[in-house]
Amino acid sequence: MHNYFQWKLTHAASGSGASKSNIFNMPKLMSSINRKEFHNVDYSGNAQLYTIGLKLFGSNADVEVYTAPNTYCTARAVKDWHDARVKMYRRAGIKMKELGYGRSLRPYLNVNHENGTTTEVDTESSNLTPHFVGDEWTYSKAAVSTPLEEGANSAGNMWDLVDTYSFTLCDASVTEDVTADDPDGSSPTTDQDSFVSVGMIDEWLDSFKKRAAGTDAGGLEILGIDADNALLQLSSSQGPQVEEVLELAEEGQKEGRPWQGLNTDGHYTSLNLQAYGRTLLNGSDYLVFQAPCGLFQLDTTNLVGGTDAQIVSATMKVLAIEDM
Repeated sequence: MHNYFQWKLTHAASGSGASKSNIFNMPKLMSSINRKEFHNVDYSGNAQLYTIGLKLFGSNADVEVYTAPNTYCTARAVKDWHDARVKMYRRAGIKMKELGYGRSLRPYLNVNHENGTTTEVDTESSNLTPHFVGDEWTYSKAAVSTPLEEGANSAGNMWDLVDTYSFTLCDASVTEDVTADDPDGSSPTTDQDSFVSVGMIDEWLDSFKKRAAGTDAGGLEILGIDADNALLQLSSSQGPQVEEVLELAEEGQKEGRPWQGLNTDGHYTSLNLQAYGRTLLNGSDYLVFQAPCGLFQLDTTNLVGGTDAQIVSATMKVLAIEDM
């Protein structure tokens, strides 16, 4: 198996602090150069974790490596989205094996990867190396029915009854109403049921529903656990403890998850810094990091000013591939 990749980037002479970002899809690159399929997500829905060693060469450059969070949330979100996608095809009477190489889930890293704002290092990048010649690599999409929304015809627009969107590991979902190429005619009415792309982790976190707290018709509080729950009473070793145990259990039912809200500040839905390296004058550095689904963003920064361009080179080696 060929698992070495050489890459070079030239920083134009634009003064100190000039930076560039590039995204690498290691399964795509490895599939191309080995003429053998490597996966972001295997056929069972397990996100693949790539361990990568990066040898950095150059003069006065900072390098930062960003990936999706290497956590349980990422692994579970990928598995659940895989299962939902399989059901989508089965409902249409399509067997997964009929899809060929496209039957595995292939997500983008983040929104900037999906819309092309951040360049992906592949055969289409004429100013970057390596130049791998491969066939089509199709990033996965989903098609889902959308309910008819209030005001759908208010501006004379017939909104789509079927929504087609792509997947991004990180970032929040992008809706059609905030996108310039809105296929439904850019109606002024918010179209929350139509997506350009969905953030897999973000939507997975939002799919959990906390038990609603409220009152009944008589104004009494609705408790999460029946006050006469026989199992809780049986678990109490002494009679006087029963009421206290029930109160604690009722409070626990109402409590939200300790991490609830973390997805709103980007902790779990944005890219995470996985590795950092620096080269001084004609120096080198070595980094080892793990990239969920084999996707990572490499940011390089020129530390010096002047009129000379700065060249940064890297040798990447895939050290291991395993299920998350």
